Amino acid sequence: MPYDLYHPDIVTWSRRQADALRRHVAGGPMSDVDWENVIEETGAIGRIEITEVSSNIFKAFVQGLKAVRWPDHPSVHDWYADSLTCLSLAQIRYHPSMATGIDLRANYSNARETVLAMNYGGSGGALPTIMELTIDALMDENGCPRILLDAIGCIVAAPQQDP
Repeated sequence: MPYDLYHPDIVTWSRRQADALRRHVAGGPMSDVDWENVIEETGAIGRIEITEVSSNIFKAFVQGLKAVRWPDHPSVHDWYADSLTCLSLAQIRYHPSMATGIDLRANYSNARETVLAMNYGGSGGALPTIMELTIDALMDENGCPRILLDAIGCIVAAPQQDP
């Protein structure tokens, strides 16, 4: 039965479903296809991709906001680099059809609250209450990931080179 493995072993289930679909396309029977769960999993693929992009945007906000809040901290350059890396990963996976599924303002607000709850010494600097940036501008593949850092006021000097 194609349904027996869906919950206990989704990897084997998915391989068997792919094989059953290939057989069907080649003219074989449809009896081995678990249509209900195939439909559910097909819909889930888009949600998973949106969650991954949104998660990377959130992480980029957190790292960038840490750099804004504690600009003199020894880790500021790492935070800056991590923010750019997370944003680049989001840009790579992003497709315009995802725009309605990503709440940029909520991501920023949640990241801001997360950073305000952190303590890296001292009271830390103020953080912008809102971030005026659209998902289209943030995810522009021709744009520079630095747009995020500019939007939240992150100004980090280049690290000093050892002589």
